[in-house]
Amino acid sequence: MSAWIRIRDAVRSALGKVFGRPLGRIAAEWERMAPRERRLAAGFLVTLVLLSVGLTMFFVFSQIDELAEGNADIREALTAIAKNRDSFLEAKARSQAQELRIGTEPPQLNADLEAAAREENVQIAESNERPETPVGKKYLQHELDLKIRQVDLVSLANFLRRVETGPRLIFISKLSIKRRFSEADQLDVELTATAFERVHEALPKRATGTEAATGTSTASDKTGGSIDKSGGGKASP
Repeated sequence: MSAWIRIRDAVRSALGKVFGRPLGRIAAEWERMAPRERRLAAGFLVTLVLLSVGLTMFFVFSQIDELAEGNADIREALTAIAKNRDSFLEAKARSQAQELRIGTEPPQLNADLEAAAREENVQIAESNERPETPVGKKYLQHELDLKIRQVDLVSLANFLRRVETGPRLIFISKLSIKRRFSEADQLDVELTATAFERVHEALPKRATGTEAATGTSTASDKTGGSIDKSGGGKASP
C-alpha cells in the first residue's frame, strides 16, 4: 500500500511541475483582472466551450444521418433484389439457353436457311454471305442476305418462325417486303439472317522434341561454322 502511495505522490509531483507554473500564471492573471474583464473572459470561455460542443454534436449527427441514408439505400437495394429475383433468374436462364443455341461450332447459315425453306416450300432466289465481323472479344457475327420471290404471307411467316425457333440461334435482323403488282397475294422479300460464333481462345503451343532439335541446329548453323572435335580447330564455313 505504501508503494502505491509513493507512486501517486510521484505522479502528482510530476504533474505539478508540468502544469503548476502555467496554472499559477493563469490564476495570477485572473486575480489581476477587473470584474468586467473577468466577466468577458468567462463569457468567451463559455462561448468557446458551447461552440466546440455544438460542432462536435453537428459532426456526430451528420455521420449518423449518412449512416442512416446508407442503410436505407442498402435496404432498398435488397428489397429490389428480392422483388426482381424471379425476373433475374428467368433472364439468366434465357441467356444460358441462348448460349447453348449458339454452340461451339461455326454456324451454317446457308444450309439451315435452305433446310427451313424446303420444309415450307419457299424458293430462295438469291443468297449472299457477308464477311464475318467481330462482336466484342467473345463472338463473331455471320450474316446472310436472301432474296425470296413469289411467296405468300402464310408460307413466309412459317419460314421465319422455323428459322428463328430452330436448334441454332438465328434471327432476322433486316426484312423488306414488297407486294407484286401482277399477283396480289404474292410477295417479294429481301431479308438478312444473322448468327453468332463463339471465339475459341488459342492455347500456346509447346515445342516438341523434334522442333527443339531443329531450332538448336538452326542456331548452330547461324554461327557460320562448327567445331572440329578431332583436330581441335574450327572448320571453315
